[in-house]
Amino acid sequence: MTAELSALLREIVGEENISVNGVEKIAYSHDIAPIPSFMAKLFRMEPDYVVRPESIEEIAEVVRLANKYRVPIVPRGSATWGYGGAVPVVGGIVLDLTGLNRIGELRDGVIEVEAGVVWKSLMERLEGTEWMLPCYPSSALSSTVGGWAATGGLGYGSLKYSSFAENVQWAKVVLPTGEIKRISADSAEEPTLKQLFGSEGTLCIFGEIGVKLVERGEVEEPFIAYFNRTLNCIKAANKLLSKTRPFTLVVKSSAFLKAGEPEEVESGAIMYGLFEGEKGEVKQSMEIFRKIIEESGGIQGDREAARDEWEDRFYPLKIKKWAPTVITSDVLLPIDTLEGFVRYAWTLGRKLRVDVDLEIMYVSPDQAVSFPLFLTDERKFSYMVHLTVAKKLIDYAIKNGGRSYGYGLWNSIHLARSEPRRKRELERLKRMLDPNNVLNPGKTVKMSSRLGFSLPRPLYSMFMEMLWVMRGVAR
Repeated sequence: MTAELSALLREIVGEENISVNGVEKIAYSHDIAPIPSFMAKLFRMEPDYVVRPESIEEIAEVVRLANKYRVPIVPRGSATWGYGGAVPVVGGIVLDLTGLNRIGELRDGVIEVEAGVVWKSLMERLEGTEWMLPCYPSSALSSTVGGWAATGGLGYGSLKYSSFAENVQWAKVVLPTGEIKRISADSAEEPTLKQLFGSEGTLCIFGEIGVKLVERGEVEEPFIAYFNRTLNCIKAANKLLSKTRPFTLVVKSSAFLKAGEPEEVESGAIMYGLFEGEKGEVKQSMEIFRKIIEESGGIQGDREAARDEWEDRFYPLKIKKWAPTVITSDVLLPIDTLEGFVRYAWTLGRKLRVDVDLEIMYVSPDQAVSFPLFLTDERKFSYMVHLTVAKKLIDYAIKNGGRSYGYGLWNSIHLARSEPRRKRELERLKRMLDPNNVLNPGKTVKMSSRLGFSLPRPLYSMFMEMLWVMRGVAR
């Protein structure tokens, strides 16, 4: 990096908002997922600069500068995603967007928010009003609005009110050339909002978003039920979904499936969620819930237990207290494949001799996001073998009409098989919008290493299968 570039960056954001401190740069070289050291050597994940803009205009200036000097630029929110989408692969500039944290006016059911606003802050802003968020992520305590726009937008509330992309009226974005553009939801001009949402920071940087709200219902009624068999819980949840429309519906294990148990043993599970809306509608839904639970051999929990579970919903990874590391792979699946997927995840756990936990969130009438949690230890060699489950879970999902929920760096190799049409569109838009390939290169569409080449899928598959075969000696 040149002294000239350094001086120009300081002119844009100020001395206090730029860092070249070694310790700080290391903190920006990873997200929440641990990275095996040999894999990290394939990339230059430590940025040259950490830059903290405080306005969309400053973002645009930095992006224009990155184009001029052909320097990679990586947008980053709270980095609560675990797929490497917010870390560099060839150094460059990490753009920390958490300084864009202002919540603007609420007008006609639309609230203006900057991309660095944490979801929990937005929820608190709406408390006591007639409005509520139609959907929000499971990581709402720390994740940002712009980060969720970039990485998926399915979470709590999506089951009833659809994805985040469907609940945005407009967005002001910075394109890879540094152009600021305000795009409305009904605009057909490329790039459209639907093209930019879920593009994982490769096509734009979200600056401001107009979030559509929904009127708060008359009542909210959390619910919970207990099952001694997980598969029975899934069957009951699928049946409930066919007859009602909860705001949220979740199935999760109430205990680990122990690696040493015989194959026919299942862990117990709970089903929980929330109905909200008109009083009569919620009452009717709760009656249906009680009947289904009784017919399915479950036990309905009381209101206090249901409320406690609902209030605790933002802690899906609290099981990390039982092990140093958790491996998972979020996959989007048709709901009629969930039972088979769970059996498959259990089989993987038994073969690896690692304990397995489970959570399933229903995000539409016919789809759910599932993330089995495999307990492991990144400090041991066996961790490398255990990483193979991520690929195997995605392969299973693709084979059964599903896909990886996200790609980033680590899952980018799956995009061509998972969503071939989307891959072609992303490649076309990348060429059109980012001619210098400066915005988050080496992610999503194509995994690139510091040496300038990507790992061919056949070689990747062969390597992962080799590790799987080694599982017997890696315990």
